[in-house]
Amino acid sequence: MAAASEYDHFADIYQVWTDTAASTTANLAFYVDTYLKTEGPVVELGVGDGRIAVAAAARRRSMIGVDLSQAMLDRCRARAAGAGVLDRLTLLHADFRSFQLDEPADLIALPYHSLGHLVALDDKRRAIAHVFSQLAPGGRFVFDDFFMTPGLMDHMRKVQLRAEYRSATGADTLLWVTSLVDETTQSIRVVTWEDELDAAGMQVARRYRRLSLSWLEPAQARTLLTEAGFAIESCFGDFAGTPFAEGTAHEQIWIARRPA
Repeated sequence: MAAASEYDHFADIYQVWTDTAASTTANLAFYVDTYLKTEGPVVELGVGDGRIAVAAAARRRSMIGVDLSQAMLDRCRARAAGAGVLDRLTLLHADFRSFQLDEPADLIALPYHSLGHLVALDDKRRAIAHVFSQLAPGGRFVFDDFFMTPGLMDHMRKVQLRAEYRSATGADTLLWVTSLVDETTQSIRVVTWEDELDAAGMQVARRYRRLSLSWLEPAQARTLLTEAGFAIESCFGDFAGTPFAEGTAHEQIWIARRPA
């Protein structure tokens, strides 16, 4: 059985979190299109609540979703059932570094900066090597990571009002976020809190949550991919497929292939 995940304590606000993120519309279209263009088995690591996988399944793409958080898998299952596509999803409760497929995949994807949840470089190395082992010859690995710039670090360190919404219990709620960014260790400690307000606008409750993240420099990502045996096909600087350039990139999106 997989270990507990930070997302087990984050699942109930995850949809608000993703719905208010700047990259989610663009990354949804990019990954769904990539899945639909793949003929053989498609695996999404860090499937979460199924935001991307269920959208692909709704367009008749069978999917395998892997996540360490049982709470997130439960939400993915409910989302798929609500969309009438549960029969097109196979969900695995497992770690990026050790999941096992019944047959090699033609595509393994790791969206939404999720490689960053493995904070140690050796864990990233192990995960990428394991992905290689689970791909069929000629199969592709696609993932995105933060492209960390001074401007992005400054933005993450600010206290931001992320969303204003009604909670599941109907409470007026404000979702706030800030991050501790450590350039030396290339790590990010995301801290969120929700303020629940009464009818007069007075705070009646506050809950804090934390997530651990990290990032790779582009040269590190290239090294880890080639060390694992991958041939790098592309690196994009955005989800529109613009070739990566340090002066203009907003993301780093890697497409690598296991040689045939």
